Amino acid sequence: MDTSAKEKEESQGFKRVYFFKYFLTDEDWNARHAYHVQKTRHHHIYFHGMGIVNGDRDLLVRAESEPCLKVDVMPGAALDSQGREIYVPLADSVTFDLSKFVLPLTLYIKVVYQEMASDRVRLSDGRIENRYFRETYRFIVSDRPADENQIELARVAVTADCTAIRNAIDPNMPGPNEIDMRHRKQLPCTRAISREVYQTLRRLLRDRKGAFDRIGGNSKLPEIALLGQNFSIMSELIEAQVLNEASLGGILRFFQFFDDCLLQCVTRSVDPLILDRPEWKRHVDNCRAFRILLDEPGKSVMQKLQMALVQLEKLSISYAHVGRLVGNDRRIYIPGQVKPLPKVYPITGSWDFVKVWSAEMPEIFKIDDLEWRLMGELNITDEASEKKYKFRIRECRDIWKNRQRLFFPDGAQIEDTGVAHEGGYSEFEVFGVIPDTHLCIIRMMDYARGDYELLMQANDQDVGISRCEGYDRRARWRNWPFVIPSYFVNDTVIKVRQTCLTADRDINMFRYWFYQPIDW
Repeated sequence: MDTSAKEKEESQGFKRVYFFKYFLTDEDWNARHAYHVQKTRHHHIYFHGMGIVNGDRDLLVRAESEPCLKVDVMPGAALDSQGREIYVPLADSVTFDLSKFVLPLTLYIKVVYQEMASDRVRLSDGRIENRYFRETYRFIVSDRPADENQIELARVAVTADCTAIRNAIDPNMPGPNEIDMRHRKQLPCTRAISREVYQTLRRLLRDRKGAFDRIGGNSKLPEIALLGQNFSIMSELIEAQVLNEASLGGILRFFQFFDDCLLQCVTRSVDPLILDRPEWKRHVDNCRAFRILLDEPGKSVMQKLQMALVQLEKLSISYAHVGRLVGNDRRIYIPGQVKPLPKVYPITGSWDFVKVWSAEMPEIFKIDDLEWRLMGELNITDEASEKKYKFRIRECRDIWKNRQRLFFPDGAQIEDTGVAHEGGYSEFEVFGVIPDTHLCIIRMMDYARGDYELLMQANDQDVGISRCEGYDRRARWRNWPFVIPSYFVNDTVIKVRQTCLTADRDINMFRYWFYQPIDW
């Protein structure tokens, strides 16, 4: 069979050996093994990719305890670009021979797949054959980055006077002659955060947000309340389930970063006598212990996770003490600011209260510990209102107006006129928006037929999915809220588009209200 014919046959798929009586030759056995090897590597390439398995804890590079030019490589596994498994079963070492290079330069520690013939035997006819091939590995120290069949384990910026390789003091910013593992390629992790950890993180983020709000109530620490909004954003990311196990290291560092920010702000701004109080000193010790735990070398994030969560619980307790020490339960308003908001709000608690609110939408309500102010109202079928907000429906299969006299769950009967469409999308523009601040869109709708999803876009960016869950055939009015996160609100004018993702469903709308939080 010529080469082109053989390539054509191989391109048609994998060829599996089929045994029958008297069909056993060395070629058959080798073909059988080749089939399984090819299938395994094919699976690795297309379903896993290339990189280090558990890259935060396997194949780590560590300096020797005594200063020298030798480093240790911890056990672990990796896959190269051909789907071949590189397995290091036991800790091994690599020595830098600097005499081979012209310093200073960056040296790369790499590992590559290797096959070695083993168990040679001499046959009766005098030939020598190998009974096995051992799949092993080889370390390489080179001044060239890893190619497609090599896996980078670490790199070191070696100086001309280098006498020893050291562990990095700051792993995020290694210095000269320090091991730099920031550029390692890891296999993607798709495992979701466990339910227990998920619930714990949600509670810790909520507690930390409350602590930052209270401490930020101090007139000398207004920036703390602003920093606390980051905990709301992280809560939204976790609840949206866009984060997985690979994100846990970043989430723990997120806590540590804002702990350090608070320490700096309080130390710089409050009375020095407060810093001598035992509550503050205990909080500083807890922050330091948490930082040391995260920086501890030789352990993965998953190995540190339970201890880290315990330490975060301790920090939540010490934050409560710090809040009583320097915080204030209400926001401090300085002379010249807008008049303080009332302490009693028409709507408080959760967004579920907004959904069933039957009276006129208030100027201000409080949800998620934020005070939301009304920015505007779009009244569907009112020509002036539609023109003001540039409301339009495009590419729909059908569109119709309807007038409804329906009930809210509290028994209030409301009559209003709206519009519905099937297929396509609706658009409108919100003006006078404060950038980098959440934007809440509340849609008054007929809830007789729910269970559909709307793709929400802001200025041509996908910002999330509004899920209209459930239905109510008796009390059919609902005010359905959707919050566009602050990081998508990047202009003073936001063009909002909503597209139905659920097939054969009509979308109705009667009014829209737009809110943004105050003092965000």
